[in-house]
Amino acid sequence: MNKNLNRGMIMLASFGAIMLLYIVRLLYLQVLSDKYAIQANAVDMERVELYPSRGIIYDRKDRLYVKNSPIFDVMFLPNQIKIPDTTILEKYLGLSREKVRTEIKRYEGLKRYHWQPLMTKLDKEQWGRFSEHMWKFEGIKVVTRPIREYNYPAGAHMLGYLAKIDSSDIKRQIKEDDLEDYPYSGEDLVGKLGVEAFYEKKLRGKKGTKIILRDNFNRPMGPFNNGEFDELPVSGMDIKLGIDADLQVLGEQLMQGKRGSIVAIEPETGEILAFVSAPNYDPSLLTGSNYGANYLKLSADPELPLINRPLTAQYPPGSIFKIMQALAAMNEGVIDENTQFGCGGAWFRNKGKPACHGAHGGVNLNYGIRQSCNSYFAEVYYSYLNDKRFVDIHAAYQSWYEHMIAFGLGRKLGVDLPDEKPGNVPTKEYYDRQYGAKQWGALRIYSNSIGQGEILLTPLQMANCAAMIANRGWYYPPHFLVSEKQGVGPWLPAKYNKIQPKGNASQYASVVDAMEQVVLAGTGTRARIDSISVCGKTGTVENKAGEDHAVFMAFAPKDHPKIAIAAIVENAGFGGTWSAPICAFMIEQYLKGKIKDQVKLKAMCDARIDPLHRPVPVPVSAEEAAAAEIGGE
Repeated sequence: MNKNLNRGMIMLASFGAIMLLYIVRLLYLQVLSDKYAIQANAVDMERVELYPSRGIIYDRKDRLYVKNSPIFDVMFLPNQIKIPDTTILEKYLGLSREKVRTEIKRYEGLKRYHWQPLMTKLDKEQWGRFSEHMWKFEGIKVVTRPIREYNYPAGAHMLGYLAKIDSSDIKRQIKEDDLEDYPYSGEDLVGKLGVEAFYEKKLRGKKGTKIILRDNFNRPMGPFNNGEFDELPVSGMDIKLGIDADLQVLGEQLMQGKRGSIVAIEPETGEILAFVSAPNYDPSLLTGSNYGANYLKLSADPELPLINRPLTAQYPPGSIFKIMQALAAMNEGVIDENTQFGCGGAWFRNKGKPACHGAHGGVNLNYGIRQSCNSYFAEVYYSYLNDKRFVDIHAAYQSWYEHMIAFGLGRKLGVDLPDEKPGNVPTKEYYDRQYGAKQWGALRIYSNSIGQGEILLTPLQMANCAAMIANRGWYYPPHFLVSEKQGVGPWLPAKYNKIQPKGNASQYASVVDAMEQVVLAGTGTRARIDSISVCGKTGTVENKAGEDHAVFMAFAPKDHPKIAIAAIVENAGFGGTWSAPICAFMIEQYLKGKIKDQVKLKAMCDARIDPLHRPVPVPVSAEEAAAAEIGGE
């Protein structure tokens, strides 16, 4: 019996202890803690996205190129919005009573319980005026997001821009990553084109989250669980580009009133120093509340300023291609620097086509490059494709083709921008389809010898050729990104692989010597700069649609080069007249930090190509004019 009594007392004591715990806990919850009281009164938990600061962009000299500025979106809750005075919205936001009603009616069903945009992309001034009256409304809030602000009004084509995300952007981002760190929503801005798009994942950062409790009147009651489940946003990575901001601005000034492009590269690293597409536009036009109107205006412009010419325009390279021709032929032993061919003013093996600007007589490699002799390079090409070491035309052409591909032609270089075009170097199969299997030869496709015919290069590829020659036979893929960092962390350098086509130093030395002579006494004398040895090659590209295109590629100094460059001015005529001096101004600015002859600089900046694509003459000396006339561009 005692045992039963003890057992009963133990059970009673246990029961009493449990009840006491419940009473104490209840007392705490109801009297001492308001946590559950808050939740009891709350009817909704709002998940608010906190936008990260987008990564900042610097130029090669650590100058701030692109930074962030706040932009404001006015959001409303359709089932809660109360607007006692619509004149306030009309006065400060430009929203009429009808517009507001239309926006509210758009959202029915479940959408009426979620925040919707009433007006997006308010600038600081608009928000400042409207914010003073926010207290008069119910069911309205403002969300702050970062947009881009530019310290330099240049570089729009390489930078890209930010715009509202669409389905194609989401598909692209899903393909690239799982979006766990950055779940996009309908009003988010995303990188469109350029560096902004290519490095979207690095620049965007990671969204944060704040959970707010709201009562049945949609009034905020404070953070859920004292913010225990809130997450702070993480800023995007800052990036440093190889772009020289001063050089970029100068390039765009030089190309005012013209169509074409300039690309400059540091040969030793492959870093892109300038990336000019003309016509261009101020990148700030595609930010803020005027984005839509400005984009439509740019899209409708007949001069097509939105086209990224350095990356997507594909031109016959003209006579600058002769350099690549010479390197391939020397590497295969078809010619050496002393090999001579005759020029009587045209290539008579092919009934006078192509013609030359004058009869050059006996021509070797140096003279052929210096005076851009068409006859000489047509004969080089003929000799290559008929060389007895190859079993047939297919084998000879394939050898030539592989050299061109190794030089970075006819394929994408892998630059860190979207939408790069590959240019074109036709395959032997292409010619088989055109003319029949092996029913073609050098006489039929002779235009390739002088950079015409089916050969197409982008301006980026032209500049990369100049960089490869400057390095005497190797290059890094041209690129914008130099380094990156997270927050206050160290700058981490980007890494790229060196590419080295066939060829030896002596072959490149012969070509470099000849390119120096082009500028000193040949077709490119307008590229001469005091105390700087410039090596270049002119080109005048045939254009069936109008005046010829002017092309020039160069590097400087001759020894230990610091800059390689290519420029093309559409419908301008001789490369030596237009593109050569443009390149010279860019080289002088980069190497010396200033341009000595401001009069000539202003003349080139002011020179225009009119809508009919007829060049307006720029000042040319008699010596320069004579040099252009005797060449074979």
